[in-house]
Amino acid sequence: MASSQRLDIGAHREPRTRWSPQPTLLGTEYASADVFQLERERIFHATWFCAARADVLARPRDFLAVDVAGESVILLRDEQGELRAFFNVCRHRGSRLCEGEGRLPRAIRCPYHAWAYGLDGSLLGTPNVAQDEQLPRDQLGLVPVALELWDGFVWLDLSGSAPPLQEQFTRWGSDDPRQWDRYGLGELAVGARREYDVAANWKIIVENYNECLHCPTVHPSLVPVVPLYRFGEVEEAPGEGGSGNRLAEGLTSFSTTGRSSLPTLPGLSEEDANTFYGVTLLPNLIINYHSDNVSTFHLFPQAADRTRVVCDYLFCPETASAGGFDPSEVVEFRHQLALEDWAVCERAQAGVGSAAFAAGGVLPYADRYVHAFHEQYRDMRDR
Repeated sequence: MASSQRLDIGAHREPRTRWSPQPTLLGTEYASADVFQLERERIFHATWFCAARADVLARPRDFLAVDVAGESVILLRDEQGELRAFFNVCRHRGSRLCEGEGRLPRAIRCPYHAWAYGLDGSLLGTPNVAQDEQLPRDQLGLVPVALELWDGFVWLDLSGSAPPLQEQFTRWGSDDPRQWDRYGLGELAVGARREYDVAANWKIIVENYNECLHCPTVHPSLVPVVPLYRFGEVEEAPGEGGSGNRLAEGLTSFSTTGRSSLPTLPGLSEEDANTFYGVTLLPNLIINYHSDNVSTFHLFPQAADRTRVVCDYLFCPETASAGGFDPSEVVEFRHQLALEDWAVCERAQAGVGSAAFAAGGVLPYADRYVHAFHEQYRDMRDR
């Protein structure tokens, strides 16, 4: 939580002499297909992976095909309204069953040989397979994927043996997300979305989020809103337990004016309205807490040098469903910030494969949260 005392940021400069510069990851850890394959096996397919917001699947028979680092999963809401997840693979000859998102009929039908599955995953029909062939139909339902809901987010465990989700947050989260329960995240609804295909490794995107040394150069429209960013800092009171970023005096929103016409989320204090908070929940969810919305980044790693990013903007359902609802002032501002971030992430990706970066780079004091991320990443990958 941010300190309640307003700081003279220009004067509040913690001495850097106690910080020993730390190395970055090696160049191959950003650029190697072999490293990405290892991450698929040990991280994305062996821990809880954030797939979507549950309210995207609002009605029975809604479905979404989710890519989990190369493994496709069908996420659906069955006829009783229960969320379910299955590997997106027909048990006959391995065909992909569903693409994209939409509404299912009463059954999932394979587009190859028309085998049919119930929304509970059971095998219902096998055209042109005779009963006397003794096909073990009760053993050939869709393979389920473990699913857990947390504050409106759907998390998937492809291995079926990941540690408990809350333990994962404790071990590999940048902060404890429970401290922001007052934002009512589980009750919010998606009111806008932007999607991006970024030509950069997923770790470069996380690193970029965890530092602001780039902010004065890359985000000239943001530093007037958050004065702390002029100094490359991302924490109001380093060493004092403060994880918030104060907005400039009188400002309450990430927008071109620092304000918006959207209502403040219920239950927030005046201090909250003037503060931005952020948390990274590895491996692939970033949450941004604002006064008028909560925005999220879902990272969907595609390859060592490519990441799909889905950015959702969450609002009170009453706000999002009201006539004339227009979130563009906050969405377009963050969209511009995102484009600026992706551009420099792609430049970094273009360089990390160089022989000159084979041994990696160096992290000064303001990159201490990047270093913390590296420690958590190694723990996930090498455990």
